[in-house]
Amino acid sequence: MIATLRKYFSPVHYTDEQLNFLQILKPLYILLSFLGLFPQGIQFSDGTQNITKTSKISINLACSFLTIVTTHVFFILHLLELNASSKENTMTEDYVTEMTYTICLVLQMFVCTVSYFCAIRDRNMYIIMLNSMADYWNALAKGQKRQILGRLRVKVNCVVLGAMLVLFHLLSVVTYTGTSDIWKNILISLTFNLLELIQWAVIAFYFVMILMVVALLQNIEEEFRVISDPRNLRFVSVKAYLGHDIVFLRDMYVRTMDIKRQVNAAFQAQILVALAMTFHELVSTGHLVYHGLSYQSDFTPHDVAECCCWVLNQFVKLYILGQSGSLLKSQVNRIGRIIHNIPSGHQDFEVYLMVQHFSTLMTYQEATLTIYGYFSLDASLLFNIVVSAVMYLVIMVQFDRPE
Repeated sequence: MIATLRKYFSPVHYTDEQLNFLQILKPLYILLSFLGLFPQGIQFSDGTQNITKTSKISINLACSFLTIVTTHVFFILHLLELNASSKENTMTEDYVTEMTYTICLVLQMFVCTVSYFCAIRDRNMYIIMLNSMADYWNALAKGQKRQILGRLRVKVNCVVLGAMLVLFHLLSVVTYTGTSDIWKNILISLTFNLLELIQWAVIAFYFVMILMVVALLQNIEEEFRVISDPRNLRFVSVKAYLGHDIVFLRDMYVRTMDIKRQVNAAFQAQILVALAMTFHELVSTGHLVYHGLSYQSDFTPHDVAECCCWVLNQFVKLYILGQSGSLLKSQVNRIGRIIHNIPSGHQDFEVYLMVQHFSTLMTYQEATLTIYGYFSLDASLLFNIVVSAVMYLVIMVQFDRPE
């Protein structure tokens, strides 16, 4: 068992492993299916790269509708409970904190609804994108494919899924160690913690899809690295080396960037509402901490710790979303740099023209991930949203008064 776990979390893809490109997604797929965010049953095959639909679609859809009904029922119960006992909770002691608490609850439910609507709408598109990536990976599967696949496995199993589980358990601990009664804790778990996990699952799915696109680009980079190695060009031309000429790699690059655009289009609605929720969470939680420490004598250290956990969740989500665009841009820039290292003189004028054409084409294949073209998902995302949240928080503090 230890040997199996070592392979499962190892950055090395061993030769005796029956692991293909799409099996990297399998642990996340199980979680998405359980939450109903992948309402299409699929089967992972050890022998082939592609995935196929199964008859489990009814089970996956049942999970989707069960989760939707459960969250909406407890959302209504939470609103009723909030209306009946708002003055008994330090988080909703006065009008301003009660209003922000209610808005946060409504936004959480709105994010959940949009996420499930998009998941059901795009369930077939997910399979098309995954199979396309598997085909491109198989066509380019040479050189450093095991190292790339091993590093991708570690990022998915350890970093992405590990961060989700740690943050979700952290929220559960601070929820059930408070002074609220068991019914209130159950309401918070099913209307805040569960919906936060759903947000995390959507963002994780998007991030893993981008990581898979980056892995395809890394494979293209490795092919160019082999081609540009002078030791491999002593007896053969650049164009003929390994049967992968520059035109073929250019076509693979264009198709990979097309997959990137499909992923961007499939997830931009969910990311937009999640960012709106994150922005409100930062502002409302910051104001709640300020108001509690300034005007409430019963605002306990546990309340501060609970708010800090929620703020930490938002920071990590913003970091992951910004990192997705930064990783993609960085990989595209590395390909751009390496194609200019391909040696080509006057005897290889055709190769020179191919390199120039590829370089020109890359300028028109936009590597930026955007939300409906309004703003980019890159390293500046965290800074921009935090600065905006601080500005609104300062405005709210100016009008804050004790009840």
